[in-house]
Amino acid sequence: MEAGPGAAQTARELFQEHGAAVYRFASVLVRHHQDAEDVVQEAFLKLLRHLQGGGDTTNLRGWLFTVAANAARDRQRLRGRWIPWLPAHDARVPPASLPDEDGRLKIAREALGRLPQRDRLLLALRAQGLSYRDIASAAGVRCVSVGRLLARAVERWEAAVRKDGDEPYDLLERQSNSGAR
Repeated sequence: MEAGPGAAQTARELFQEHGAAVYRFASVLVRHHQDAEDVVQEAFLKLLRHLQGGGDTTNLRGWLFTVAANAARDRQRLRGRWIPWLPAHDARVPPASLPDEDGRLKIAREALGRLPQRDRLLLALRAQGLSYRDIASAAGVRCVSVGRLLARAVERWEAAVRKDGDEPYDLLERQSNSGAR
């Protein structure tokens, strides 16, 4: 990839294609919309520098999510280091409005929000369709551990959903059926 307008155009196209997904992913991890926006900006600026420097372009989607995961971790570390924790700082990012006739998405989001950070990260990466190799890279875990860690994260998510009075498979079934309309 040559430096200059070609790299900038490629970065713009990738932003159009993946920017919203990277934002949703970051908002799950950092929980503050301003921080999620900063993570997205940082990821795409690094992408531009990567492209201008002639970096590898074989798996840019996985590369973007890895950079976003690292930026989110850095942001959480800085937030914990410089701002004293108060319950008011633990405000959730309000999710985008989606059709949710019977409250199933709200239940799923609330259950996801109660999970440990690594579980949220793994589930969010998998929800974006990343491979186990890309998930391992973005989450900073061994590739051979991804399947086991994801299975445990799903179990904890299912338990959190049950705690809210719904069955996770019913929840997922209703979600997939409603999308087919």
